[in-house]
Amino acid sequence: MNKMAKGAIATGLGVILLVGGGGTLATWNLAQNASMGKVVTGDLNLVPSTTTAGQGQWTNAAGTKIDIASYKVVPGDVLIYTQDLNLTISGDLMAAKLAVTGAGINNGFDPATVSVSATTLTKGTQILPGTVLLPADSGTVQASTTFTFNTSTAGRSDVGANYDFSGVGYSLVQQAPASANKS
Repeated sequence: MNKMAKGAIATGLGVILLVGGGGTLATWNLAQNASMGKVVTGDLNLVPSTTTAGQGQWTNAAGTKIDIASYKVVPGDVLIYTQDLNLTISGDLMAAKLAVTGAGINNGFDPATVSVSATTLTKGTQILPGTVLLPADSGTVQASTTFTFNTSTAGRSDVGANYDFSGVGYSLVQQAPASANKS
């Protein structure tokens, strides 16, 4: 046998002894921290004002303050509820919508007899555009919602009807960032 063949046989025998004899063939590996840092979550909050001036008020179409507990509406009447809300909207991609809650058919507000408008938001003297609120809109805003009692009420329908506004309120709902909807 030549030297090459003897070397190959010896090497092969060494490998067989290592594998068969309980030895291991290991690969190298290494793990390191990437020092990615920390992230802090944003906030979304809605709190009705507790100041006397900012508490909810009802007015009729003539702009007169009314007591909702004793006011009697008629077809074509318009009632406006206005209240200050303290909004907290923070987060780099935070966006939210304010909606009226509890003013649906399940609470006696049939669209055939009562129309509920989208809420108008005012910050200071500025009317906030659109329905999407951003972090810059945080702070105290005035929300105004209009309830119109339709003139199309036929005959004596809805005479003596009750409308319970105690369950009507506002909700602030986060809108998912556009990138969250991509797959």
